[in-house]
This record gives sequence, C-alpha cells and structure tokens, in this order.
Amino acid sequence: VGEAYTESTPLLVIASAEERRWLRRMAGNYHDITDQIGVMRPITGYAAEATAAEQIPGLVGEAFRSMAVGRSRPAYVEIPRDLLEQESAFEIAPALPVSKPGPAPDAIAGAVAAIEAASRVVIYAGGGAVSSGASASLVALAERLGAPVVTSQLGKGAIPEDHPLSLGNLWERGNAVGDLLAAADLALVFGSKLGVAETESMAMPLPRHMIRVDIDPTEVGRHYPPTQTIVADARLTAEALAAALRTAGISKQGWSAEDIARVKAAALAGSWGAENAPYLEALRRAIPRDGILVGDTTMMTYLAARRYPVYAPRTWLVPTGYLTLGFALPAALGAKVAKPATPVVAMVGDGGFQFTMHELAPAMQFKLPVPIVIFNDSTYTAVKMDQAMKYDRRYLGVDLVNPDFVQLAAAYGMPAVRAESPEALEAAVTAALGRDLPTIIDVPIAWQY
Repeated sequence: VGEAYTESTPLLVIASAEERRWLRRMAGNYHDITDQIGVMRPITGYAAEATAAEQIPGLVGEAFRSMAVGRSRPAYVEIPRDLLEQESAFEIAPALPVSKPGPAPDAIAGAVAAIEAASRVVIYAGGGAVSSGASASLVALAERLGAPVVTSQLGKGAIPEDHPLSLGNLWERGNAVGDLLAAADLALVFGSKLGVAETESMAMPLPRHMIRVDIDPTEVGRHYPPTQTIVADARLTAEALAAALRTAGISKQGWSAEDIARVKAAALAGSWGAENAPYLEALRRAIPRDGILVGDTTMMTYLAARRYPVYAPRTWLVPTGYLTLGFALPAALGAKVAKPATPVVAMVGDGGFQFTMHELAPAMQFKLPVPIVIFNDSTYTAVKMDQAMKYDRRYLGVDLVNPDFVQLAAAYGMPAVRAESPEALEAAVTAALGRDLPTIIDVPIAWQY
C-alpha cells in the first residue's frame, strides 16, 4: 500500500477489523491492534471506517471517487467483523461523473509566452505524464518545439524511447544529458516531483526558467522552484499547450535529431553496468513492442531504467517509491490477468524472488503464462556493492544460500530452464511466451565491484 501511495496507484483496500464491541480495546482477541485505521491513514488518500452496515456502499463509492479525482492514491475502507455478518437493506447509488481538472486559459497563455521567448526547450516527463495518458500530446508538443524529452523511471514510456527526441531515463551526474539540460533555457516538467532519488539530491542541472505541471498542488513546487505552475491534469495541459502553440504558429528547433542522437550515444557509452547490458538487449528482442516488463527491486531493474528501451506507456512497471522486494512476481501476475492478450514478463533478483515466490502456486493454478526471469548471483547485490564501497568489503548479511530454482519449478510441475548467456535468455523467453503456463528462467550473472 505504501508503494501504491508513493506511485499514485489507485488501489482499494477493504479490510476487516475486530467486532465493534472489542475495537481498539486490546481485549485479547486475535489480531488486536490499538488503531488499525490510524496505521493506514498516512499511506492512503482516503480512509474510512464503517460503524453500521448500511454505510458500507456509500463508503466504498466514496473510496472509488477519491481515487478518480485529482491525484490517485490508495483508498481504505475498514469494516468490523460483526458488520460483515449482518444483513441490511440499502441502495447502491449510481456512480457520479468525475473529471480531471484542466489548465486555466491564462496559465496556458503564460506558458505560450515563456516558450516563445525561449531558444532551447527541454521536457521532463514523470509518472504523472504516464498515468494521465499524456503520451500522444507530449510527443506532439516535443516535435513542435524540437525539445528533447528526459523521463523519470516512472515516466519511461511517456515517449517511445526510439523516438529521435527521446533521451529516456539516461541522466547521470556529469554526463552528456546533463550538459544538454544545462544548455536549455526553459524546462517543461509534466507530472514529476523531481524527487531526491531521481535528481540525486537536486543535482540534475535543470534550467532556471521552468514551467511545472502537476495535478497535485502540494507537489508542483517541490525541490526546484518553478517560474510558473499549472495545477492541472498533465494530458489536458499538454493538449491545450500544443493547440495554443499551433494556433499561434510557434515552433522551435533547439537541437537537431543528430545532436540528440550524439548525446544519447555518449550517455549510454559512459553509463554503468555494461557487462550485463546484453541480457537486457536479449529481453528487449524477445518481448514484443507492446509487451510489459515488470521489474523487481534488483540491480538489473536499476540497469534497465537506463538501458532497456520502453516504447509505450504502462509497459514498464517497477517499484520506485518503497523499493518493495518481491514486487515483480505478483504485479506481473496481476498485469497478465488485466491484459491476458499482452505478453508480460517478470524480472526479479534471486533475493527479491524469495519474498513472494509462494505466488508460483496461483500462477500455476490459474495457468498464467508469465516468464519469470531470475537474475541469480546469490547475493543482495545492491547492499553488497554499498558495503564494498563504504566499508572496505566487510560484508554482513548479504550472501544468500538459494534453492535450485529449476527444481523448485519442477515441484510445481512448471517449466523451467537455466539460461547461461544472453542468447539462451532470448530463446528461453521467446519459448516461454508461447506456453500456457508460467516458466522460471534462472539466469546466473555476476557484477563487477
């Protein structure tokens, strides 16, 4: 739920609680807690407790409404156990129409004036650009302005990463993408808090003149003070801005496609993790363009943020807020249930996989054909790397004794293979996507540190 909160995911949690007569009394019942709803309030946008059975439909309806209006957050409805056992007469009210807020006309006019005065415009797209469905309008805006597009991890897919204007999630301290950002005189930021992790504690060299668009008024001014804010839906704002620029006949060409290609090539050449990049290239070849890759908290996901090109919104799902270990397998199964005709692949580390490997049971039970790629180095690699750098290679609690994952799959009657090269991985994923069952693909790897 915390992960959903930080990533603006509309997740509804309906939870039982102790009977009303014992609620919050710590009377020695099972699952006693002093304030269950109080635990949930900091990680939800809406939290409510039913005190009568007839309240339940209204509370659930309000929970759905809260997730659809403004910034999406999880919603929580708590129902004491005795209410769940009651019968009650009630009516379910029809759903109320909801809409996202669009930009004010004067805000669009101010943005158009700022763009007209600028020479070199860059666009930064965060998760809000993806969740709002702003991809098509952002591409149109970027093309009109000749503006390179840099994304956050959650913003990957806001523009196809093989588009000539895309620089993906390639910014790192001191690299060519940073040089390009520093040379811009205006940034348009859509749906991003420009957070501490993504900007490396605000080291990303964004230009002083900045227009920030965010549906959440508490986020739109964080970390980098903007010269203009637009509190509105990212898609509606990008559409309105592109239309206004078209009407005014304003276009720009701050960088050529060749300039951007050189920047991209230089950033990739200097980026870390080159020794394992061929495995990501193999995954990209095996997964269709519209296929979904679900990454866990693992070094290969961090590397994929830089080196795995994403071509469409919502085809890259990763836990960037709480860095939840074990996220990928259940999330991939959920994605497959939601989009049964779309190829879905889970990418996990050996440590993270063991947080939720019991999900293999429902994967087999419901025949969910998801390839589960386990990058296996018998280590919590990110922590071990940190200990190597900071503590002179004195390691504590980072080396793992793993099961044989191929034999584990066999215990479930599940296909499995060990892929010991990028070519073998590509072949294994391609074969797995043709099955009607999940497949474990165990990939031994090593890191240089």
